[in-house]
Amino acid sequence: MLWVTIPATASAYRETITDDAAGREVAAGLAANPTMRAMLGPPYDLLHVGGFTSWRVGGFVAMMAAVMAGLGVIRATRADEEAGRTELLRAGSIGRHAPLLAALLVASGVCGLLALLVIVSMIGLGTPASGAVALGLGIGVTGVAFAGVGAVAAQLTASARTARGIAMGSVGAAYLLRAVADGTSEDAGMRWLGWLSPLEWSPYVRPYAGERWWVLALPIALAAGLIGFAFALEARRDHGAGLRPARPGPEHAAPALGSVSALARRLDRGTAIWTLVGMGLFALVMGSMSNVFDSIAEDPTLADRFRRMGAGATDLTDAFYVAMIGILVVLFALIGISLVERLRREEESGRGELLLAGATSRSRVLSAFVLPALIVPIGVLILSGLLMALPAALRGDPQQLARIGGGAAAQAPGIALIVGLAVAVHGLAPRLRLLPWLVTGWSLVVNWIGAVLGFPQRVLDATPFAYLPRPPAEPMDWVPVVVESLLALGLLAAGWWGYARRDVT
Repeated sequence: MLWVTIPATASAYRETITDDAAGREVAAGLAANPTMRAMLGPPYDLLHVGGFTSWRVGGFVAMMAAVMAGLGVIRATRADEEAGRTELLRAGSIGRHAPLLAALLVASGVCGLLALLVIVSMIGLGTPASGAVALGLGIGVTGVAFAGVGAVAAQLTASARTARGIAMGSVGAAYLLRAVADGTSEDAGMRWLGWLSPLEWSPYVRPYAGERWWVLALPIALAAGLIGFAFALEARRDHGAGLRPARPGPEHAAPALGSVSALARRLDRGTAIWTLVGMGLFALVMGSMSNVFDSIAEDPTLADRFRRMGAGATDLTDAFYVAMIGILVVLFALIGISLVERLRREEESGRGELLLAGATSRSRVLSAFVLPALIVPIGVLILSGLLMALPAALRGDPQQLARIGGGAAAQAPGIALIVGLAVAVHGLAPRLRLLPWLVTGWSLVVNWIGAVLGFPQRVLDATPFAYLPRPPAEPMDWVPVVVESLLALGLLAAGWWGYARRDVT
């Protein structure tokens, strides 16, 4: 369903950029705004549907393709090897590199299918074929390049969890580097940094704006180099081990590791630290660009577009804060689900049964893994709101800290509701484990492009975050906060009840 965002954005183009002088002013304002450039990438031609679509969602789809391909390769290689399935395959008459080759072929095929769907849909909407091909190929080869990242990560470490962290950290670093390069002015001399980010190469192909086909050679060369490097690394390491050997632990565990809660904290420590550092830095960078909206207020049409993104906030800076929090809160919800999923992985690997074989109750095991899944994303959400408001506070407006930090905290029940859904699924119906991911993925699509593209209100309301207040754009309303918090508690209780009674997988 990822490709659907491309034709959906193209179909709603005229609702954003009208075919008149006002529309041209809107396009010029969007192209000149450094914050929008940092969020979405460099705009080349916003006066035509193809160029606008490429700018508005092309980078987003390329980034999601990178995540999909990288994690998919790790799932089919390192995770299977860690679980013992790869050893069973290699016991037959297949080559040593066959599982890795198969994973890369599948990931590349999916990226190719995504590119084909984008090309066909954009040509079907009447856009120039050359631009459609450039847009589709740019997205596809970006995914293949990060499939190579996932393949290398799978060789470096013996843990699928660490490999996923490397792959996701690479995507995050590439996006942050791109945001810094695009968000700075040309006078700052930082635009060259964009060439160092693989996520920037797809926009640099310039679909629908005088295509530069040679730029496609960059992700292709990167993919070829990484894939070749991954095969070379696989030939040098032992099966079941990573190229970087795991350090032997101490002979005796520290007293701080003497409980299941301590174990869960130890497993979640890396995710928590990298989430805190990466998202905190991103929030600080975005907040430093929040002082550029005063000039937009002179253009009523463009100002109205920004207010739609920010829940109708009168002040455009507040609208920016609200829009950014609306995107970040969904990303943090994904982190919460991944922390709950760690309990499932421990159970499937057999380690969960070992925990329960002692005097540790199921309630303690569940709470040990669920509490970090609530505390980490909600804590980082509030901290991100404060960091986003920090530049404004340093410029002489300290009240922004409380306003934006409080606005972020008001979205916390949405994270709790999604984590509660993940716990309920784990306890009552483990086979439906994709349901929380689907709900959160849908929320990301709606929060990213729903308001701008004029989705029907019933569609905009079909997320766990839709009914929560969005200060400072809206007044604080405690009713939905309390209701969603109670629903989250109900789902957590249902998950606890089911987990206490069902068989261990």
